[in-house]
Amino acid sequence: MLKIYGQARSRAFRVIWLAKESNIPYEHIPVSITADKPECKEPWYVALNPNARVPTVDDDGVVVWETSAINLYLAEQHKSPLYPATPAGRAQMLQWAFFTSNDVEPPMITLYQHRALFPPEKRNPAIAEAAEAQLLARLKTFEEQLNKTPYFGGASWNMADFMVASVLYTLTAMKYDLSKFPKLNAWLQASIERPAAKEARKLRE
Repeated sequence: MLKIYGQARSRAFRVIWLAKESNIPYEHIPVSITADKPECKEPWYVALNPNARVPTVDDDGVVVWETSAINLYLAEQHKSPLYPATPAGRAQMLQWAFFTSNDVEPPMITLYQHRALFPPEKRNPAIAEAAEAQLLARLKTFEEQLNKTPYFGGASWNMADFMVASVLYTLTAMKYDLSKFPKLNAWLQASIERPAAKEARKLRE
């Protein structure tokens, strides 16, 4: 059986969400990353993931770490109904997955850190402002695409959409105002209200 390592309030949430979307049976091992009890640094876990980060999965002996790699692997290996059937569809999936991970998530997390996560004395307004400017430019790209197609995967919500939504979920945790991006806002709200998403969210909200 698939084993998912990592607390549900971490990026492991994204893997749990995909498992529920794809009807993959799994065992959840909530490895902690907190400073007071960092189970992720224990030798048994570092043997699975040398970076001592979460999530990691063990899929009947196949160990994978890095969230996007995990989810793309699981969707293909377990024949998820979300996984595109054509090379063109898979290219779109990878395009949006890489764009979101490489260009959207870094400024989003930096903004979150300097607006809410860090103690007040460690927050830097200038860093937050610069990160937000980058984030807004990336969100515009999403909005423009949704003005052309109802979903990032084309005519239906598929793995391309999952790869975007599972990252942008953080914006809802931030209570970030998406009113400038009405299409994206509506799409994201619909995405996180999917039955599988709601089940996964119960583990962390």
